[in-house]
Amino acid sequence: MSEALHRNSALDFTKGVLVLLMLLYHWINYFVSTEGTIYTYLRFVTPSFIFITGFLISSIYPTKHGFDYLHIFWRLLQRGIKLLAIFTALNVLANLFFATNYRGQMPGIEGFFGQAADIYISGNAKSLFWVLLPISYFLPIAGALLLIGRGNRLLLHGVCCLAVLCIAASNLWSVSSANLEMLGVGVLGLMCGTYPIGRLNRLFEHAFVLGVLYVIYTVAIAIWGVPYVLQLVGVCLNVALIYMTGIRCLIMRTAYNRVVMLGQYSLFGYIAQIGILHFLRQLMDHLDLPSMILWGISFTGACVLTIVTVMVLDEARKKIAVIRNMYQAVFA
Repeated sequence: MSEALHRNSALDFTKGVLVLLMLLYHWINYFVSTEGTIYTYLRFVTPSFIFITGFLISSIYPTKHGFDYLHIFWRLLQRGIKLLAIFTALNVLANLFFATNYRGQMPGIEGFFGQAADIYISGNAKSLFWVLLPISYFLPIAGALLLIGRGNRLLLHGVCCLAVLCIAASNLWSVSSANLEMLGVGVLGLMCGTYPIGRLNRLFEHAFVLGVLYVIYTVAIAIWGVPYVLQLVGVCLNVALIYMTGIRCLIMRTAYNRVVMLGQYSLFGYIAQIGILHFLRQLMDHLDLPSMILWGISFTGACVLTIVTVMVLDEARKKIAVIRNMYQAVFA
């Protein structure tokens, strides 16, 4: 992405781990079950992507673009429109060429556009690659908030806190909107990103405190499930713990570097893993294997193929100008 981001491999490591956790989440959907207690403990994964997006915007964009907040707003608006187009194109293509996914029958083109209001406005209808949608909305909103704050951290914090509190209150009053909830998570990340990165780099000094908080959080979601407030807490705790691991992770350097690379291509990796899992699901349907063996092969295969796909893309970008330009146009 940016040179600053490339210099902080712990952030890329965090994004890479989140891609792998999203792969685990989708793999369970495809090969095990679409329901179950395990999802309670994985609810932080999807919102963590938009949290990281908000964090990166406020921590990197102002210095990268010379604190030209109007330029930042227009750049984020363009990226938001691009993501919205990618989300729509992927769903249209999937509904054109695939009759089923892991949930069963696909709605088809008519069904997809028939549910357009629930998909694009509330976010309460099912769609593929859904996380891209609230991120596409959040990017220009984040740019507008930075433009309003213009470097005034206190003002930005006040606006962000007010937005998160309003969304949390609407959730308590049963005004449910998945898109709105994700925007709240993104705004929280935007606020956290205003703190100096040096503070985050000292997270390992508070490992015991983070561990105790995580135990309390785990007990809380086991008792009450994952209401929105606990989801916000879970996102912050899990991202902090993954980032802390990224700072301290010097063992198994090769594996660490692969996860960092995955984080550098997180959007592509997120999209590619769906296609890989769909392919493996179709392949495994033709194999008469015990469940445990099938699960082991499919999960290992999904992880390996996702990482290899990203590695191939990385090499292709370095050596083939057409692929480099295409990637830049679609994903950058």
